[in-house]
Amino acid sequence: MADPAKGPELPSLRFIALPALLCAMLGSLWHAWPWLSQNFGGSSDSRPWINSTLPALLFAAAFTVLLIRLFLLFLAKRSGSPPSRLVRQVVSLAAWTLTAIVIAGSWFEVPVGSLVTTSGMMVAVVGIALKNMISDLFTGLSLPFKVGDWIEVDGHAGRVVEVGWRATRLITTDEITIMVPNTHVMAKPLRNFSQPDSYYRERFRFTLPQTVTTHQAERNLLAAVRQVDIIAALPFEPSVRIAGFNERGIEWELLFFVPSYEQSSKLRYRVQRNLLRNLHYSGINWPIKTLALQQQAAPAAVAAGNEDALFLSHIDLFGTLTQEELNQLSAQISHRLVRSSDPIVRQGEAGESLFILREGLLNVFITTDGMETNVGQISPGAFFGEMSLLTGATRSATIIPLVDSMVYELSRDSLRPLMQKRPQIAVQMSEVLAVRQMINAPKLAGRESPEVIQKSLADQLLGRITKFFRLGPSDQSSST
Repeated sequence: MADPAKGPELPSLRFIALPALLCAMLGSLWHAWPWLSQNFGGSSDSRPWINSTLPALLFAAAFTVLLIRLFLLFLAKRSGSPPSRLVRQVVSLAAWTLTAIVIAGSWFEVPVGSLVTTSGMMVAVVGIALKNMISDLFTGLSLPFKVGDWIEVDGHAGRVVEVGWRATRLITTDEITIMVPNTHVMAKPLRNFSQPDSYYRERFRFTLPQTVTTHQAERNLLAAVRQVDIIAALPFEPSVRIAGFNERGIEWELLFFVPSYEQSSKLRYRVQRNLLRNLHYSGINWPIKTLALQQQAAPAAVAAGNEDALFLSHIDLFGTLTQEELNQLSAQISHRLVRSSDPIVRQGEAGESLFILREGLLNVFITTDGMETNVGQISPGAFFGEMSLLTGATRSATIIPLVDSMVYELSRDSLRPLMQKRPQIAVQMSEVLAVRQMINAPKLAGRESPEVIQKSLADQLLGRITKFFRLGPSDQSSST
């Protein structure tokens, strides 16, 4: 029984045994033909050369078939793939048919022209009657695979063991033989796992709980692949991606290369086994489809119907505000839907408001010496324009939405009552801005200690904020 995991069986010397034996017999007959004709034939043919034509032609046909077999054997040994039986049969049939026509014309004195004409008519009639079979035949001569390749046709995968006149024979990894008509092979999408190289990319999907972070998933998945030495030896890196989301969690897809199709099932199992082991030791449970009812207390801001206040509480600039102050500030927020490519602010223009990105993506451009440069992007949850809000400085950059975006705008007049009531807010905001400026200006590092630089920036910003919001001396003393 053929083992589909092994390579194709190459032809041996028996491949040329029959043509060689036939060639030797016909060669001996050709050599002995004059003696046989003289002693047993008694022929009085006026054309003596005709007497030796028949064995000569038969020998030539047999010798031609033998040479073709030797050539195919050479190609098989060199390429490691056995020759197609269909090609052997078509070439042999052509050689013997041509010999038969020559013998009929020279030996039996049949007009070759009439024979070809009659044969053409017969071929036309037979061709119409057997068009499907002939279509299979010619399709089999130009199939995009060879014996030994692993292919998949119409959902059936197997190793090609024979390409016949009408069908291609496959053997699956389950030792099942599948016969696929040649025309069906060309009419359906075909996957050849052996060309251009034997290795190809395998993949499978699975679902992990939503509580698993992307870093956890990548660590466990990539480790499961690299633990298989055969896969790790290949010059290809495995990859992980999110395929989708469902009611059980996040659907992940793991992609990795395998050396050949016949090893894919075994290697895929090893990767899956490693994955289960890694998830077990990581404390990650395999998600099952469940229906859970849970009553969760909403944050105070949401419970009060103020989601904007909850959003502001996540912004570090307002992290020190009380819930009452957040509610008061959120009531002053202006919601703006900005269109793609429409600038929100321009560099150098005056402004007294702060913007917070709620949804979308923004590009940041700075113009230097007349040249505009994209220096970064602003993601949801980030803010800009804080210096204009707190100190009245002009806009330091041009902000343009990359996509349609939702921004919140907060003006100086909405923040003034809070600072006048609790000037400590100015001190806290100046410290946040000092840290932010240190991050955005690393060139300051190295001249003095970070603590000294931060304290100096905070003091400068506090002075500008106090002056801009016109906080009185009593306010400043209370803030200290």
